[in-house]
Amino acid sequence: MEVFDDVKLLGKENNIEEGVDALTLATETEKGWVLVIDDDDLLTRTLKKVLEKDGYSVDVASNGQEGIKKAKSGFFHLVLCDIRMPGLDGLMTLQHIKEFQDKAGAGKSGFILVTAYDSPESRKRAAILGVSDFVLKPFDLKEFLETIHHHATPLIKETPLQEVERLNRKLSDLLSALHENGHLKSE
Repeated sequence: MEVFDDVKLLGKENNIEEGVDALTLATETEKGWVLVIDDDDLLTRTLKKVLEKDGYSVDVASNGQEGIKKAKSGFFHLVLCDIRMPGLDGLMTLQHIKEFQDKAGAGKSGFILVTAYDSPESRKRAAILGVSDFVLKPFDLKEFLETIHHHATPLIKETPLQEVERLNRKLSDLLSALHENGHLKSE
């Protein structure tokens, strides 16, 4: 029996195992790449498991800085991000990712906010950034997947996996050049 067969609302299941690395699955899936950025470890593991089960390649980040770093090192069709996180909040995180993609010519991701804190101000700031949708916590997994599929499908048609591979090579070359020129520190 699969972990999520009888789960109605996210957060009811606490026994989740990590999936395999998203980037190694990228060429094996037809549904595209998703980056989940949230400081709630259970949520990120749950979303990773649910989305991978549905055929997406998924990577996760536990904060805004890590999310920006991952978005700079590989293309994602969709970026799901919490609004309230320690340090850099979700809206600032998405702004940095969008600005980087625009400057680097590294494709355009769709953005979805996953949050328990909805406000008119957040929606206004999100609209300016081009956020596609809000998913309010707690949420039904079936509705969540329908929302993801609805937004991912046109983005995948716009940026098919072959184009993702080209964008990832471009990002890798750009990061290598920045390292060589001393603009980025090695970790």
